[in-house]
Amino acid sequence: MKKNEIYDLEIIDNGANFEGIARHDNKVIFVPNAIRNEKIRATIIKDNKSYSIAKIDDFIVKSKNRVEPFCSVYKRCGGCSAQHILYDEQLKIKKDLVKNLLDKQKLKYPKLENTIGMGLPFYYRNKVQYPIRKDKNKNTVIGFYAKRSHEIIENSCCYIQNRVIDMVSKQVFEYLLKYKFEGYDETNNKGDIRHIVIRRGYHTKEIMIVIVVNKKSLLDDSKFSKISQDLVSSNREIKSIFLNLNESKTNEILGDELKLIYGEKYISDYIGSYKYYISPKSFFQVNTLQAEVLYSVLKDNLRLKGNEILFDLYSGVGSIGIFLSDMVQKVYGIEIQKEAVEMANLNLKLNNVNNAEYIAGSVEDKIVEYKNRNIVPDVIVVDPPRSGLDPKSIEYIINFKARKIGYVSCNPATLARDLKLLEDYYDIVSIKQVDMFPNTSHVEVCALLELKNCQ
Repeated sequence: MKKNEIYDLEIIDNGANFEGIARHDNKVIFVPNAIRNEKIRATIIKDNKSYSIAKIDDFIVKSKNRVEPFCSVYKRCGGCSAQHILYDEQLKIKKDLVKNLLDKQKLKYPKLENTIGMGLPFYYRNKVQYPIRKDKNKNTVIGFYAKRSHEIIENSCCYIQNRVIDMVSKQVFEYLLKYKFEGYDETNNKGDIRHIVIRRGYHTKEIMIVIVVNKKSLLDDSKFSKISQDLVSSNREIKSIFLNLNESKTNEILGDELKLIYGEKYISDYIGSYKYYISPKSFFQVNTLQAEVLYSVLKDNLRLKGNEILFDLYSGVGSIGIFLSDMVQKVYGIEIQKEAVEMANLNLKLNNVNNAEYIAGSVEDKIVEYKNRNIVPDVIVVDPPRSGLDPKSIEYIINFKARKIGYVSCNPATLARDLKLLEDYYDIVSIKQVDMFPNTSHVEVCALLELKNCQ
């Protein structure tokens, strides 16, 4: 195959990023925006030894599951990759993506049920991180990054974000312009404002605003007090306004230094009947409604009796452990981020949970402390980052011989890899997909494992 050659292709499947997959002469061809079972005419735009990438020129046969994208900047924005696919088909593709990864590892598992979707798969994100940049004409702009670049795509309405968050973001941006603040220039690491971060409690409606600045002197700029007054006077739901300093030439959004310039240190929200504090840096599921579904699936699968010792590993702010605390004797949690552990302990007090404790450190290091204290889990729950479980953690988990493992994963590929490492010791009893991110290619998976030959 050569660049610019044209081929008629049949799309046989969709990949991890929802790109269409075709084959020609045993070579894999990835076709963005194509849907399985479509027949297309496409031009090769990139050719490697092992695969090619093509773009759609025309449709020979369109999928019945193709719909018109609802966002005006869909083709340019790097946010949603599945708007052109009927939602029911998105859910089926996500199920098949998980199945293909499990089959690739040759795992034994029960038949997968349909992915659990949302009734209204829009406006679900409770957090947004808007970059503020200079465009090619040196104007300060707000928007999202274009696909595979840091070019800003301006957008007045994002259909997967909470509408109030969207409106508050634009309002903050207008005040920044009013007071002559300039956007960040990534090339030379200059400018005033790098990002606007907004969080909003789905149930409480409480709003937190974080303005990320590029100069330490801006932390004491009196104009931010005026901006705060203007914002709060127009929206009583705003409970916290922070400045965050990030002077590094990095893709990290938040720096280390935070300054509270209005209101409370935290906002709060509920998952089920439990209330959680949320800080500028703490992890909290961005889709509150589906987080409740996910945690309920986990709780139902575990079938806890009330007398179990539970390890909550990669515990974040304690959301899962606290959610399960009323069903076990004791929760022991480990989380690498010290601030998250502080939040977890605050959340314990907030909910009057007295049968849980959280410690800070890496799971692979701190789990030894529990072993040395002769604390042995009956149940282990893990919710690791996209990289999955650390090999040392897997070794300790196997040695503990817990009767059940609840594995919550945001990356089915590393989940499948880890399940393969555990398969000699554990049976896969249940795997359920929950669509936390409609209209994107991401899917959350909840797996239940049971110790082999465990009575």
